[in-house]
Amino acid sequence: MPPVAHSSPRRAVNAYAPPTPLEHLHILDFLELAGSQTRAGIALAMHQSTVCRSLQLMQQEFRLEPRRGSPDGSAVCRHGHNACLQHLRLAYREHRLMEGLLRIGADLLHHSLLSGLVGVQLVPPRFRSGEHWAGLLRHGLLDGAILSSFCLETLLHTGQAPQWDGLAALPLGQLGLQLVATTPTTRQVLLPRRGAMPLLREAVESYGFGVEQQPAACQEPAAWLKRARDRQLAVPVCTDLLGSAWLKANGLAPLAEQPSLIEQLWLLLPQGVVNTKAARQCLRLLRVQIASLKTMQDLHEN
Repeated sequence: MPPVAHSSPRRAVNAYAPPTPLEHLHILDFLELAGSQTRAGIALAMHQSTVCRSLQLMQQEFRLEPRRGSPDGSAVCRHGHNACLQHLRLAYREHRLMEGLLRIGADLLHHSLLSGLVGVQLVPPRFRSGEHWAGLLRHGLLDGAILSSFCLETLLHTGQAPQWDGLAALPLGQLGLQLVATTPTTRQVLLPRRGAMPLLREAVESYGFGVEQQPAACQEPAAWLKRARDRQLAVPVCTDLLGSAWLKANGLAPLAEQPSLIEQLWLLLPQGVVNTKAARQCLRLLRVQIASLKTMQDLHEN
C-alpha cells in the first residue's frame, strides 16, 4: 500500500485553508472521514487534543448526539448530525468550489490516483461500501469519491453505472488488480471487511483463494503490509499504479497464478457539482491517468 498524503487546515503560501468560522467544522469532517482522533490529527498535522477540543465544541454548540452501534466505522456522521450541520457542510462545499477545490475520497487501492492532482483536497483513505461513499457525499462530508465496482453489492451490466438520488457516477475507465505477496505461491489473500468491498471478496474466492479480513481499525498502508508479511498473505494492488520500485522496496512480487480482477471505476459526484470547473478538470485528469495505466496493463498482457 502506498504512502498517504495529508491535508492540513493551516494556511501556507498559495494553499487553500478553511475560513476561520469553519475551522472547527473542517476538523470534525476529517475526524468523521479518518475514523479516529489520532488519524485525524495526523492528517491535519495537529495534536489529538486539538481534535478532541474541536469535537467537544461542535457537539456542544450544535447539540450533536453521537451515533452508536457501528464498531466497523460504516455509519455516516458517527459524531452526530442535524439539519443545521447539514446546511453548514453544504455551505463549506460551496466555499471550496469557489476556490476551485474538491474534497475527494478514495480507498487505499486508488488513493494514489489523486496524489498530485491540482484542485483536490486529500482525505485519509479508507475502504467503504458504495452506499457509504454515497452517504458521505449526500451529507456534504465529501465533494466526490473514486468508486470501484468491487465496492458495490451486485454486479452491473456493461455500460451500467450505479445510481443514487442526487448523485452522478461518471465513468473513469477500467483497471486490473494483481495479487502480490512476499511468498508468490500463497493461496491466502488479505482483503478489507466483506461489507466494504463485497464483489472483490467474491471474485477472489471464486478462484479458490482463501480470504483473511483486515481489521477495520487498521487501515494505514503500513498495517496492511505488516499483517500480510507476518501471515504470508497476498494483497491486491494495481502494480502499474504503484510501480516496480515500490514492489521491490516492500519485498513483494506478483503471485505465480493471477485471478482476473478487472474493476470499473467511476468518479461519484453530487449532481450540482458535475458541471463545475473543478469537477471537469478532475474528471479529465483522472481519465487520462487511468487510460495510460490501462494501456500499460494491455502491453504487459500481450
